[in-house]
Amino acid sequence: MEYLSIVLALFAVFLTIYYYNRKKHSFFKEHGILYVPPAPIVGNFGSLLTKRNTIQEVIQKSYDLHPDAKYVGFYDFLQPIIILRDPDLFKTIAVKNSESFPDHRQFVDKRTDPLLGGMLFQLSGEQWKEQRNMLSPTFTSSKIKSMFRQMSDCAQRFTTTLSKLSEKEREVEMRNLLSRYTNDVIANCVYGVSVDTMKEPKNIFFVYGRAATMLIGFLTTIRVMLHRNFPNLTKALRIRFMKKQHTDFFTDMVQKTIKEREATGTQGSDMLQLMMDNRKRKDGSKGLTVDNIIAHAFTFYFGGFNTVSSQSSFISHMLVENPEVQERLQEEIDETLEKTNGQLTYETIMEMKYLDAVVNETLRLYPIVVFLDRICTAPFELPPALPGKKPFVVQPGMNVWIPAHSVYRDPRYFENPDKFDPDRFLNDGKKILNSATYMPFGIGPRMCIGNRFALTEMKVLLCHLLARCNLKACSRTLIPMELDKGTLNVAAKNNQFWLKIEPRKNAHPALLQNGMANGVANGVCKR
Repeated sequence: MEYLSIVLALFAVFLTIYYYNRKKHSFFKEHGILYVPPAPIVGNFGSLLTKRNTIQEVIQKSYDLHPDAKYVGFYDFLQPIIILRDPDLFKTIAVKNSESFPDHRQFVDKRTDPLLGGMLFQLSGEQWKEQRNMLSPTFTSSKIKSMFRQMSDCAQRFTTTLSKLSEKEREVEMRNLLSRYTNDVIANCVYGVSVDTMKEPKNIFFVYGRAATMLIGFLTTIRVMLHRNFPNLTKALRIRFMKKQHTDFFTDMVQKTIKEREATGTQGSDMLQLMMDNRKRKDGSKGLTVDNIIAHAFTFYFGGFNTVSSQSSFISHMLVENPEVQERLQEEIDETLEKTNGQLTYETIMEMKYLDAVVNETLRLYPIVVFLDRICTAPFELPPALPGKKPFVVQPGMNVWIPAHSVYRDPRYFENPDKFDPDRFLNDGKKILNSATYMPFGIGPRMCIGNRFALTEMKVLLCHLLARCNLKACSRTLIPMELDKGTLNVAAKNNQFWLKIEPRKNAHPALLQNGMANGVANGVCKR
């Protein structure tokens, strides 16, 4: 009898899910919007979850439904998503009417992961606006410039080690190595902690930081989708992204630093100090709390650790695939060093046009974030998706996506879109950068607050690395590039970038001398 009750209960659950699934997945049919037929429950993510496709391929299938459609439908599990295809609508939604689309859809439930849930990206409404306004002065050009020396020191230590690798050590997995550089930059510039992870790869800052931010791969995709679509279930089952010991480490570090600095009157030259200065505002308005500072400091770590190392890995790979581009970039770096007697400054790096073009072109070809999203908070009417169709009213709570990767590979907006061609940014750089078809750091008010920091961090690294080393293909280099399937971000197959590093024989003497001096002068894990 008990067995029969269980079977009947399961059958009832199945019928409920089936009915709910049919009802939810009939949304776009009822509104006359083109869509790819969804699979039960998982919607259009079936081939991603079975690791048959990349996230780019999944979205591209919907993007290609009709060349003239202004938007199409997509099912994120049971949630209907509007995928925009018209650049004018990108501006309409994300810029002109951003007050109706002010927030991102959260990817983690704050109840189970409070540190991740408190990040700026996760905040919404007035709370986001208030925190963003308080943080914006931290990321001005002048503030980034003040941290340039710290970035440069990290890059010099990093490249000094790479340039001295023995012949048998020169085949390296670049993303893992670059995560050591990004760790050191963030530790130094954000937390005021000096580390040399190339020499001390088991320092606690790197070990805990990597564990806390390695949110990539198939299991992470499953966690994100569960948090997004079934938050009560993830809370009940305590499905977390971060372990408590990692959360406690970053929390305790900030709390202790604030306490020490306030007790001794010490002033740091890092973002933590800039946020501390914001606690007591001269105009009497509300400042950042300690909890805010803890969350935002981790935001900068989380946002920069994997993204910058992965993006820099893609740049390195493209230079290996295109040796003529690498040689041309090295020529620009050498000429700059010759003019400045081996001294790289913030101004000289920002003036390097080909370096800027190479970085921008890689961001176009391999953007880490495949789509941008916005949540609707007020009814908003979109024009008909196609001639003869009816307008569609986006309702509060609906999610709208801007398919950045698909736009970057669309020949209507970029000539020969699959070709790696930095010259497109030399010839039409201003036009591309000011268009609504290029948005590597987002678009509108919710654009990434750390874009200047990330770009400077990558450019400093590339200058030091290419001034002293050549990047070449090795037996494990994937040419052409193969991308990982089953992940929500753009990643190389197995998330690995293998290549060979060789020291340059004609590196600038002043740079070599500076690198050796910095390698000796900087300590490990010192505050």
